[in-house]
Amino acid sequence: MAFKAESTKEMGCASSKKSVAYFGDLQVVLVGTKLLLARLEGRSSLKEIEPHLFADEDSPLHGDILEFHGPEGTGKTEMLYHLTAQFILPKSEGGLEVEVLFIDTDYHFDMLRLVTILEHRLAQSCEEIIKHCLGRFFLVHCSSSTQLLLTLYSLEATFCSHPSLCLLIVDSLSAFYWIDCTSGGESVNLQESTLKKCAQLLEKLVNRTYRLVLFTTTQSIMQKASDSAEGPCSAFSHPRDAHVDYRPYLCKAWQQAVKHRMYFSKDDSKSHTFSLVSHNLKSNNLKTHFFIIGESGVEFC
Repeated sequence: MAFKAESTKEMGCASSKKSVAYFGDLQVVLVGTKLLLARLEGRSSLKEIEPHLFADEDSPLHGDILEFHGPEGTGKTEMLYHLTAQFILPKSEGGLEVEVLFIDTDYHFDMLRLVTILEHRLAQSCEEIIKHCLGRFFLVHCSSSTQLLLTLYSLEATFCSHPSLCLLIVDSLSAFYWIDCTSGGESVNLQESTLKKCAQLLEKLVNRTYRLVLFTTTQSIMQKASDSAEGPCSAFSHPRDAHVDYRPYLCKAWQQAVKHRMYFSKDDSKSHTFSLVSHNLKSNNLKTHFFIIGESGVEFC
C-alpha cells in the first residue's frame, strides 16, 4: 500500500508539472497572439502607404517580398527614404506612425537625408516631432553576409518586443555577392550558401510568421544581352520592356521568394527624372511610373 501511495504521489506531481508546462505554453501562445493582433491592428493597406505604386489590384500585400532592382544612381535608396518617412511620420501628418527596421549593408545610409525629407513632410518643422519620428526608426549595419544572417536570426526577439514594427528594409541584398563568390571557390553551393539561408529566413519572418512588409534592393551587375546573343541564358525569365534590363544572378531561393520586383532606371536626357517598372511576378503584369528626386525627396510625375 505504501508503494501505491508513493506512486500516486509521484503521478500527481508529474501531472502537476505537465499542467504547469501546458499553461506555460498556453501563456506563450496567448502573448504571441496578442502581439500579432497588435501588429495587425497597426497596419494600413499598402495603397495608403503610397497610392502611386500600390493602388492596383495586383499590387503587393503584407507578407510579400518586394525587390528594388537597378544600377547605382537610379533612385532605389531615395525611394526607400520616401517610403520610410511615410511609415514613421505621425498620423496627424499623414504618416502611419509605425516602426521601421533598416539594415544597411552598403554603408550608404544618410541619416541627414532622411531628416531633411521628414522636415519637408511636416506642416511645421519641429525638432521634437523629428525626434519622435526617429524614435520609431532602427538602423543596423552589416559588413558581411554572415553578419547579415546572424542579424536576421536575432530579429524574431525584436519583432516580438516591438508589435508596431511593420517594415523591414535590406539595402542591399546583393552587397556581398562578389565576396561570397570568391570565398566559395568553384562550388556554386558554397558561394550561395549564406544568401540562401538569408532568403529562407526572410521569407519565414515576413510571410509565414509576422506578415511584415519587406523592401530590398539589388544592384544591376549582369547586363542583358541582345536576343540574338542570349544563347543558353535565355532560359532566365525577364519581362520584355524597353525600360527593363534584368538578368537574375542571386540564388534560386531568393528568386522564388520575391513576389514583386521594381526595375529602376534613369533618364539620361533629364538629370532629375527617373522611372520604375513595377512587375507582379504572379500575374506578370507590368506598369511604368515616372518620378523626380528633389530636396524634399521623391515626387511622382
